Parts: sequence; structure tokens; C-alpha cells
Amino acid sequence: MTSDSGPHELSFQPKLFANASQKKTVPIAELYKQLKLNGLEQETVDTQSLDAVTRQLLAPSLLRHKEPGVVAYVSCCIADILRLYAPEAPYSEDEIKAVFNVFIDQLQLLGDTDNQFFALREYLLTSLATVRTPALVAMQADAEDTISRFFTVLFGVVSTGQAHNMQMQILDVLQQLVEEPKTVPQDVIDVILLQFTRRRQQDNAAAHQLASDLATNTADILQKYIYQYFNDVIVSAGQAGTLDDLRAAHVLILELNRAAPGTLLNVVPQLEEELSVEDVDIRVLAISVLGEMFGEKGHTLAKRYEATWTAWKGRRADAAAAVRVEWVERAVALYQQQPQLARELNADVAAKLSDVDERVRVAACRSLGQLEMGTAVQGALGDDVVSALGERCKDRRAAVRAEAIVALATLYSQVVGELEQSTTVRRKWGGIPSTIFELRYINDPDIDSKVESIMTGAILNFAKIRDDREKCRRLLLVFDSLTPKAQNGFFSYMRRQRDAILMADTFLELCERSGDDAAVEQQQRALAAKLCAFFPDRVKLESSLAQLAGLRDNDVYAGLRQTMDVRSDIKTVRKCQKSALKRLASLAPNLLDTTAPLWKCAGLTTINRVLVPYLIENASASRQGPFHGAAVTLLNYTVEVFPEMLELSKDELFAVEGLQARDASAVEERLKLMVQFAKAVPNAVPRSTDLENRLAALVRSGTVAQAKRAAFVVTQMSGAADLCAALTGDVVDCLDDAKLERRAPAFAALSRFALHAPAAYATYAERISQFLVQMALTDAEAEANMDAGDAEWEAREQLSDMGLARVYAVKILAHWLAGMERSSVTREIVQMVMGTLRQLMRGSGFGRSAVTQHCVLVAASSMLKIAGRGHLERAVGVADVQSLALVVQDATFEVRSSFLLDKLVPALASRRVHARFIPLVFLAAHEVEPGVLDHVRHAVEQRLSQFRPTPGSPSLVESSLPRLLHILAHHPDWDDAEPLRTLELFAHYVDFYISCVCSAQNVSLLFCLAAKLKSARSKVQGGQQTQRLYVLSELAQFLLREKSKAANWPVNVYPGELQLPDDLFEMVDGTDQMRESYLDPEFVALRSKTSGSGAKRTRTKPKRVARPSKKSRGKQPQVDSDSDAMDQVSDN
Repeated sequence: MTSDSGPHELSFQPKLFANASQKKTVPIAELYKQLKLNGLEQETVDTQSLDAVTRQLLAPSLLRHKEPGVVAYVSCCIADILRLYAPEAPYSEDEIKAVFNVFIDQLQLLGDTDNQFFALREYLLTSLATVRTPALVAMQADAEDTISRFFTVLFGVVSTGQAHNMQMQILDVLQQLVEEPKTVPQDVIDVILLQFTRRRQQDNAAAHQLASDLATNTADILQKYIYQYFNDVIVSAGQAGTLDDLRAAHVLILELNRAAPGTLLNVVPQLEEELSVEDVDIRVLAISVLGEMFGEKGHTLAKRYEATWTAWKGRRADAAAAVRVEWVERAVALYQQQPQLARELNADVAAKLSDVDERVRVAACRSLGQLEMGTAVQGALGDDVVSALGERCKDRRAAVRAEAIVALATLYSQVVGELEQSTTVRRKWGGIPSTIFELRYINDPDIDSKVESIMTGAILNFAKIRDDREKCRRLLLVFDSLTPKAQNGFFSYMRRQRDAILMADTFLELCERSGDDAAVEQQQRALAAKLCAFFPDRVKLESSLAQLAGLRDNDVYAGLRQTMDVRSDIKTVRKCQKSALKRLASLAPNLLDTTAPLWKCAGLTTINRVLVPYLIENASASRQGPFHGAAVTLLNYTVEVFPEMLELSKDELFAVEGLQARDASAVEERLKLMVQFAKAVPNAVPRSTDLENRLAALVRSGTVAQAKRAAFVVTQMSGAADLCAALTGDVVDCLDDAKLERRAPAFAALSRFALHAPAAYATYAERISQFLVQMALTDAEAEANMDAGDAEWEAREQLSDMGLARVYAVKILAHWLAGMERSSVTREIVQMVMGTLRQLMRGSGFGRSAVTQHCVLVAASSMLKIAGRGHLERAVGVADVQSLALVVQDATFEVRSSFLLDKLVPALASRRVHARFIPLVFLAAHEVEPGVLDHVRHAVEQRLSQFRPTPGSPSLVESSLPRLLHILAHHPDWDDAEPLRTLELFAHYVDFYISCVCSAQNVSLLFCLAAKLKSARSKVQGGQQTQRLYVLSELAQFLLREKSKAANWPVNVYPGELQLPDDLFEMVDGTDQMRESYLDPEFVALRSKTSGSGAKRTRTKPKRVARPSKKSRGKQPQVDSDSDAMDQVSDN
């Protein structure tokens, strides 16, 4: 061949066959020489000169040669022939099919890269891709099988180990086979979609990528075929009644959306239609698939299909709970996937957290708990969603509560590290611990156990903090964010832990020494029953504890006791817990789950001794320090609940440096902590010369609070009697007029010496007692100068020095009597002190100075203190109880609330005073502040109603009904001239008592107690009060019947024998009284009419209780209904 310009005729005579029949080829070696490739260009070749060889290459003896290399060479030669003839082909349609089948056979061997003919097959692939030869077969009418075979083979040979260029050539060939035919065979669609199945993705990722690229490049062609495919699946599923194929198809839609979303142009509207079909399962599928599609990162499906997005959002209100469950799960997932889009769903997600169906609420809570709280997610989650999730923590369903608590705590654990750095984060997420700890008010064992479980986990997360100082900082960070109500909840969990530890430790101790002792086993059962009341599934837990006791394994017992030992640090607690539970699992694995709530509650991993030094360090820092207040509050409560922890750090607590701060309030707070410790751990105050000198200096020259508290600490030092005597003498010397400006601190200190160092005070008692009485009662002129015309309440620290001195004069007198030993008490002293208190109590009313208000409060509180001393209990008589009842109704809110909530209720709850004072709490019935009533109701229901003289006997609250009616019979508001108004007024007291105490179980008992009063008479003041008592007896019976009728309770004859208090009543023949009716018929008719019509009763107000003024109301102390808050007693 010459190389002149233009196409040239090729002149060669290949010798491929041994004879003219072309049935036998020349030898292999010669054949290879003849079939060598020649890189001729199409423009330089006269294709007519190729006709002969073109025909020869189609000989069956070549195309089906037994030698693979021959077929490979022939295939490449034919590919070259087709390239030179392009765009026409020198073969018929049947010949083209035969040629391409040979091509496909060769391409099927591309996977064998080590084969000696691999380069020839690679050459063939390159030729097909670049010359676009597949178009020849694609344009044939009946080429579906050949095209389908191309796809099957090429998807089969592609692999991740192949060169990228080869993969692109395969893609090019397949793309030609999609683009060139008029229609794409269904088998081809099936092969393409097969590559998107999850199994295929795992088996051959390269095939999946090839299908993704192909679908993306040819999306405009494949759209209609994919739409038809899914339409056929839906029709088929409807006919067959099975959803398996439909589910598989929806999974394919998801994969296509990730890889080639352009192919779903017609499928998305199809999914939108599925949202409204009748079949619930199909709607669930559509919700799920569209939800995932909306969440694909980088896609804007919601913007491109706004109608579909709106329809999908509308399914939040679907009638089927299963659909709403799926919707809320997908909606919450969008916070993670598409935060900006999810902002639109905040109100809807919040609404689903309050869905009527429990399953929807559970799903919403669980989904929120699974979010990873990146910055975008934090910004997308709305405050309304967080608030609604917090409300679900109080859900009536246990499953919802559990999920909500865990979810809320999990979200908090992910953002807690950012709280200090970001105000925005703190504002949005800092309230979560408050929401969780306020759950204590529900008083549900299941909730309490759940909160205890996550307290040291998700909330404090001590397991991920190595340094004890940082653990303390985390504790303070969390505690500092709590609301006052949540702080009380946190403290209540501490008390619950303390109570559980005391019982669990005693139980395990009994287990250690139990053998066949029946008495010990009885103790174990009784203690286990009491302990299990703290936890859910008490029956299972009680059974498990019995099984635990039967193990007789002291290693388990000792290890568990070590976890609740205040001397153990957090590391030791966790180590012992792990070791003991591991051994328990080997002995009785079934006990692990049932007893887990107990060990989590009792394990000291929240408040621990290793944190105390750092709490003291923060409390000793400047008041402007970030956690100063939180540290002080935590220490104050820790010393009350776990005083032994502070005993291990008492050297730091009683360090003199803590009392030398320039800030007087810091010194006062440290002294307050010392006082609490000294009260909790008697005789544990360390003694040193420096400490004694500093405390003495504070007694002599400190503020009122400093002098008072320092004096108390001195009285608690062992061997400090001489110092107490010396300081008492110094203080007494301050009472003369020359040192008038130091009178209040001196009196404050002296009040402590009188109570806690009576021997030191006794030396000076006779000298100053009359002066104190005069100071308390007859200093009217001085009081008028101090408080002229001012009847508003003032905090004690705001009183003048003389006003404070008068208040503390009352305290000194009362403490003098309360601190006396039985042998030292004389009638004269009792008469002097009690007479002074009674005279002050008569000042309870309107128009008093601020100082007098405080004196009334102190006098009433002092009477309770004296009544709490066994040998002085009877010094407080029936008339005194009547006077205390009027203090409960004092005109000043601060007086009545402080006496009731801070003094009376805690004294009753701790049983420091006799049960005869219980009726006083019901005198608050007309209280205008609802928080006070809530607190009283909670105290009665949760604490006082549990007290019984003996098991099975009436409770002390139930037995107090006659005493309450006796107090009411002697109440000054009773007006015989206005019987109807009086009955309306007094009915409210009885109604309040019934609302707090009465139940279906005790209504017969209460009715019997009320009726029994008509067989008795009052020992106090004679006939008129007895007549009132009979009226109140019938009033109580009428109201109890009214309550029973409304609640559908039966009122039966009480089978037991009841006794009335013999200090108030004497029994008489009640025949006449029983026959006579004392209750005004007009009242009965009016009450019955009001009850029957459902009309709202008008409430008659008592004469003595008035609403506080606006100024007074603004300064009211916060009233909390936490049942355990009643344990808190002021040290004032």
C-alpha cells in the first residue's frame, strides 16, 4: 500500500484457511501472523479493498475456533473492520448479531486480567467505546436479547480492582446501549435496578457505582421506564395482597434517590398518591420513603416537590397511629439530616409529643433521644419541642416517661460541655436538669428510679471525668442551673438515697450474720418490705432480696455495703459495685435486673466525700465566684444529709482562714455550715487555740449572725465549758447602756448560750431574767420610737439594733427554759417564761409594729420548742394550743406562713412535738395563698397520715378530728348571733380536713369519731363550748355524708372501739343529745341545694385572716409543696 493522499486500495492476500471451503484454518502460528492488527485510519483506506477479508473473518471456523486467542484476534479484527467501515457496516443484521455475541463472549473474560489475551479484549472494549460500534446492534428491531446480554455481562465483569479508564469505557458502552435504541428492554431496566439492591452493593460496589453513573447520565431516558416498573409493582402487590415486593421496590426508590434522583421525576408524585391510599401499610411505606428522601443531604427534594412536602407534613394528623409513629420518627430524623428544613416541623413535632396515642409519644421521645447534638441540630430544635419533651417526663404512661427522661438527659449530656461558654446554649438547654429533678414532686417510684439511673450517667457523666476537681465543677454547673423547686427535688433525691442506704446497709449487715436465727430473718423480711416501697416492682424486688439473703455470700454483702460507705471515694464505689455485681451474676444472674435500681440508688456516686474539699474551696471563694452560691447551698444540705462526709473533711471546714475573710457574709455562711455540721455530728467540732480565739472574737465583736453562730459552735466544742462561761460573762456585760450599740449581737449570742450551755448561763440567769422580761414586754416607748406607724412586715435583718435585741430577749427566755435539765426547772421559772410568751401571743392581730410581729412569731415558735422537751410538754396547755391556732391565722402572711411551714409542719413531721398539735395545720383552710395549702396538703398526705401509734390502729391525723373540732368550738370567730354565716365559715375548716384525710377506707372511722362527740362534753369553759361542739359534730357528720355520697363511698358502722382525748373531753350520757338536732336546717337546705345544682359556693371569709398588702405580698417567702422540704428547720 502506498501512502499518497486520499484513500488507497489495500493489496494483500491473507492466507487464513487451508482450503477453499474455509472449513479448516491454516496452522495456529501462521494464523496469528495473518491476524496481526494494523492501526489503519478510516480516511486512508478504500473499504472496497477489504471486502474479501471482511467476509473471511465471519467464517465459523474462525468465530468458533477452539483456540481462545484466535477468537480474540478475530474479534479485534472485526472491530477494526467496523471502525473502518463506520458509520455503515459490511454485514447483515443476522451477521451483526453473531459478531456482537462473539464480542460479548470476549468481554465476559475481562475479569481475568492475568490471561495472555487480556490486552486483546481490552482493545476490543476500547474500540467499542470509542467507535460507538454498539449503535449498530442497538438500532436493530429485534436486538433486545443482545442488548440485555451486554448489560448482564458488563455488570458482571466490572470490579473495584479494574482501572478507572476501563470502568469508564464499560460505562460508555452501556450508555450507548441505552441512548441508541428506540426503547430500552425491560430486562435491561431489571439489570440496572438490580445493582441498587443492598445485597448487590455489598457484593460488587463497582457495579453499583456503574449503575449509579449510568442512571445519572441517562436519567431523562430511564425516567419513564422506572416509573412504569414501580407502577407495575404497585399493581401486582395490590392483586397479590402481599407487600414484600412493594417494600423491596420502595427500598430501591431510596437507593435511586441517593444515587440518581433525576430518574424519579415521575415516581415522587406516585409516592405522594400513596400517602392518601386506604391501606395503612402502604401509607406507612410512603411516609418512610419520602421522609428519608427529604432528608438526603445535598438534595432539595422538598423545594422541588412542594406539593409532596405539604402532603407529607399533613400525614402528621393521620387517623392511623402507625402512620403517625412513622411520621414523627422521620420528622425528628430531619433535624439530623436537614436542620434548616426541620425548623418547619418544630410545632408539629411538639404536638406529636402530646399525641393521644401512647405509641406516638414513645416514638417521638425515643427519636429525639437518638439525635446527635451538633451546632446545626441545636439551632434547629425549637424551644417548644424541648419544653414538650420535658412535659412528657410527667406522662401518665410509664413507657413514655422512661423514654422522655432518657431522651432529655441524653440531649443534655451532649451539650453540657458548652453551657459555660455559650449563653445561647445555656438559655436553651440549661433548664433540662430542673425539669428532671422537679419530677421528684410526682413521688412515683418508677420515675425516681429512672432519674437516679441517669443522674450520674447522662446528667453528671462522672464516668468520663477523671479529675475529682472537674467532677465537682460539673456537679456545681448542673446544680447552679436548677430552679429553687428543682433544688428541693435534688435534695429530696439525696434524702431518698440516705434513707435507702440506711435500710440497705442494715439489711446487708443482717445478711452477713444471719444463720438459722428466726428473729434475724423476721427482721430481714420487715426491713426488705420497708425498703422495697422506695422502688418499682416492689413484689419482685422483695422476692429478690429474700433470695439474696439466702445466698449466704459475705463477699457480695461486703462489696455492696462498701458502695454505700461514706468513706469510699467514687473510684472505690464503682470498683466494689462492679466486683460485687459480677460475683452476684455468677451466683444468681436473675437478681441483677430486679435489684439494679436499689444499688444505683444506694451507690454514692453523686455526692461523695472526694467532692467535699472542692465544695468547701468554692464556698470559701469570693461571692462573685461562678459557683459560690451553689457550693454553699450544696454543702449546707450535704452536712444535713451526709454529715459523715464533712467529718472526713472537717479540718478544711473548720480552718481558721475561712473565718478571716473580709466579706462578713462569707464568714456568716462558713459559720452557718459549721453550725449545721455541729448539729448533725455532736462532739465532732475540732478544738484548737486559733479556732477558739477567732470564734471568741466573733462572739464579742461580730455581726448578729456571726455572734449567734460562733457562740453555738463554741458550745459544741468538747471541753470548752470555761470558754462558754467566759464568753457568757462578756456578753452579759454588754447589756448595760454604755454598750447599747452591741446589744443585738450580744443578745443573739446569749440566746445560744442559754440553750446549749445552760450551766454557763445559769450563773447570770437570775441577774438578767427580769431585765429580759421587761425588754420583751414593756419597752413600748422604745418600740414606738423605732416603728411608729409602720405596720408592714420587715425581714429580721432589717430591724434596728433595739428591735433585734427585743426579739432575741424573747428567745433567751424561751431557750433558758428549754435548755434546763428536769432537776433545774422550777415553777417560778416556768410561770415567768410561759407568762411572757402568752402575753406576747395575745398580740397576734392587726396594727402591730414589725418588731412585735417578730416577737409573736418567736413566742409561738418557742412554745413549740418547749413542748418538744419531754419534761416540759405539759407546760403548754390547752389554752396555749388555742393561741397557737390563732398564729396559724395571723394577719401577717410572713408570720403565719413561717410558723406553719418552717416550724409547725417540720416539728410534726419529725415527731418532735405531740400529736395534739396536728389539728393546727387545718386552721390554714382559709389561707389566701394557694401554695401554703398545697404544702400543708402534701405534708398531711405524704407524712403525717403515715404515723400510727400501733400497726392497724387509726393514724394520728385521723384521731385528730375531735381535737380539731374542739379548737373550732373555742375559736373567737364563732358568732352565735349569726349561725348561718358561722356554719359556712367553719364548714370550710372541716371540708379542708376531709379533703386531706378522708378516703373510702377511713370514712366510717371519721364519721364515728365525729358522732362520738355528742356523748361527751368539753372540759374547757363549760356549756357554751359544749353546745358548739355538738353543732360541729353534726356539721362534720353532714359533710362526711356529703363527701361519701359524691364519691359513692359506703358509710358503715365502725367495728373498733374509739376513745376521745381525755385532756379535752369527759364522757356523759349522750341519750338526749343523740335525739336532738343541733345543725341549723337552713344551712343543710342551702348546702344541699348548692350541691345538687352544681352551683359554685360563695366562701365566707374569717375575721382574723386578711390578705397581705401589696408590699407584704412582694416579700413573701417562696412556698414549696415538696413533702421533704418540711424537714428543713431554720437555725434562727
